[in-house]
Amino acid sequence: MSYLPLMPVFQHQTIPVPTIPVWAFTSVMQNAINHLQDGGKIPVELAVNVTLAAVSEACQPLVEVINPFTNLPEPDALYILTLADSGTGKSTVNKLLREPFDKLKAELDEAFQKKLAAYERDYAVWETKLQALKSNLRTAVKKRLFPSDAEAELALHTDLKPNKPVLLTLAYNDASVAALIEGLSEYPTAAVNSDEASGFFESCVKDNPAFFNKAWDGDLYEHKRSHQATRSFKPTLTLSLMLQRPLFFNFMKKNQDKLLNSGLLARFLFTNTPTKNVTNIGHRHHSNTFFRDETAIPLFHEQIKKLLKKQKQQIISGKTEKKTLKLSPEAAEFWENKRDIWISLPINDPRWRCIDYMLQKANTNTLRIAGLLHYFSDQETEIIPLSVVQSASLIMDWYLNQAVSWFYQFTDEYKFYQDVEELRQWIHNKFTANGWLPFKKNDIIKYGPNKFRRSDKLEPLMNYIIGQPGTGFFTTFRTSTHSAEYITWRMSNGFYAPLAAPPAQYLPQQAPKLINSSDIV
Repeated sequence: MSYLPLMPVFQHQTIPVPTIPVWAFTSVMQNAINHLQDGGKIPVELAVNVTLAAVSEACQPLVEVINPFTNLPEPDALYILTLADSGTGKSTVNKLLREPFDKLKAELDEAFQKKLAAYERDYAVWETKLQALKSNLRTAVKKRLFPSDAEAELALHTDLKPNKPVLLTLAYNDASVAALIEGLSEYPTAAVNSDEASGFFESCVKDNPAFFNKAWDGDLYEHKRSHQATRSFKPTLTLSLMLQRPLFFNFMKKNQDKLLNSGLLARFLFTNTPTKNVTNIGHRHHSNTFFRDETAIPLFHEQIKKLLKKQKQQIISGKTEKKTLKLSPEAAEFWENKRDIWISLPINDPRWRCIDYMLQKANTNTLRIAGLLHYFSDQETEIIPLSVVQSASLIMDWYLNQAVSWFYQFTDEYKFYQDVEELRQWIHNKFTANGWLPFKKNDIIKYGPNKFRRSDKLEPLMNYIIGQPGTGFFTTFRTSTHSAEYITWRMSNGFYAPLAAPPAQYLPQQAPKLINSSDIV
């Protein structure tokens, strides 16, 4: 008896993700990334994103970068999205790096409480005088005296009303768009850090993606408040969002068109951390060879603290000037050439079309990464050298490969190939159950998976399966012009299995005869 050979391996593959170039980051950032991995317990992707997000949050109020195309300054802030399973250490690594930010928050909160106490004292005195002056004015009006003096005193006193201090919010976790906009209208620089960001995508992204686009672009935002004057401000925002793979997958299935059409996703640096049981030896640490530099996080904290000290001075003084960085001529030329390479990727390889919108923004994100790498190490020099832009481009290349590897599954092309594979497997199983005899193609429409029970759906898949160069494993034939169409398989001798009459038609000692075998060889 001839047995059906093993199912041929499906050759269509997504673009592989290369090893992340940790060495492209600054030495202080590299050491922090390596420390956070804790001997391989924490995915390197997660360690990289948390570190880069912390640098973005610390640098964004202090620095901006000139875009060589527009010659205009851009915010030096990033949007980062990390997909990670539950239990991969999202909360743990976040807490390790947030100590300096938490300290600044505590200092600002303490200063606010002192200002609030002083305000309440001053307001009580002011309010008492206000009531007295109002009484004087009422008396003057009642007695038909000239109220001009009382009016002048009241007007002068009204202008002296103490200003109530505002508690500034520099970092948000779970906040509505309205709360975020209100906070940014008071102080226009902040970060959103969430290790369970499903709520963010369910509400904020669906309801007001335009606001987040404006914040990333550095555009002016008009905040219209009920019964109050419109407030205009330029928000600067770092987003560090983490959520579980299945949650984001379901969100994409339901809201893919809206999310892509809004342009918001194009602005993100995207990372999909591997599942726990997947080990990438190329860039994972192992406990038997692991050395943990205990100075790595303290040194990283010290650098962050220097930047936050500058931010605190800005807040106290009310000044918001930023240092403006610019690419060197060599760096600008490299950056422009790199953009051309990224833009051409979908032309050379159709698989890149699924993130064409991200490729359009890749050069801007590279510019920002370069600015952060440079300013984090050197707050004095305003020119970003070629070497830093090259490092930033390597990092950006890795993020793009991460994105195309994940988002390809939402393309029509990928879904088609998945259907091809499912149909091939069904046909394979049908042959096995049918005693390796050819069967009617119409059996797929009658008994196959529901989605293949339409000719317009089935025909393109069958044509692809039959027409694959060098893999003609299955084919179809008819015994006559008007007969049913059959599906057969290629035997080890190179011929296709012929249609045999059912064994029940012959005596037990007889072998089944071939029917029109000449038509299918």
